[in-house]
Amino acid sequence: MTVEEVVKRIAAETDKVIEEIKSRDCLLNNTIEKCPEPESFRNYIVTEYWSDSESVNVFQITGTSCSDYDCGISWIDMLRFGKKMSFTLELLKKNPYYYFDTAKKIPDMHFTRINDRIYISGDGNHRTAIAKVLFYYTGNTMLHGIDFTEYQVDFELKYLFEELERVLYQKLPYVKAEVIRKCVKREDTAGWKKDYYEVEVKLINYRNGKEFKIKREQKDLLRKLIDEIDGLSFWKKIFKNRLVANVI
Repeated sequence: MTVEEVVKRIAAETDKVIEEIKSRDCLLNNTIEKCPEPESFRNYIVTEYWSDSESVNVFQITGTSCSDYDCGISWIDMLRFGKKMSFTLELLKKNPYYYFDTAKKIPDMHFTRINDRIYISGDGNHRTAIAKVLFYYTGNTMLHGIDFTEYQVDFELKYLFEELERVLYQKLPYVKAEVIRKCVKREDTAGWKKDYYEVEVKLINYRNGKEFKIKREQKDLLRKLIDEIDGLSFWKKIFKNRLVANVI
């Protein structure tokens, strides 16, 4: 089918297209995932990239930050339940090549990659769903002109820090931990930038003023410290082992 024929079918026979997709083993039947809140992992961002006009494989988009559509529906369901879908389908009929154009999308479409997952992080939910269906039939993959952010996040460090806070609260409540993140490098030219961060964990003993820092690359040391603190008893607190003594 030509692009025009595909567009006409999607816009005029929407219910038939939905049923056809639902009968197949297809990525469009995947449930739309909820995008994590950036504040929940901000302290653990190792690199942060931004571009004002990126090309993205539309089939790699797994979820959205919009609470209207992260409630268990699939991408193909969006053709039926999208609040502005009828209006967006009308625009598709008027200008189908909007989805193939390499120029920056207007209105803006916002995507965010968090490690290996891509989410819609602003406007573009309806257009993304349409692009998935349209490209499924035309054999295309790349949607161009996207406002794009990418975070590389050390979720392992996040988990370890939360474990550290737990064992400190139980065994050494006078020792507090915090994550320190600072930008150590930036690369940029017009229209894009990439920031690099150094991340470390700092422990502060409020009884004696001691401070102890563990770099992100020293996760084995952090695991050992967590295990030793978690295993502390009254007598072990008196006869401290070498690692924990650095902290308390």
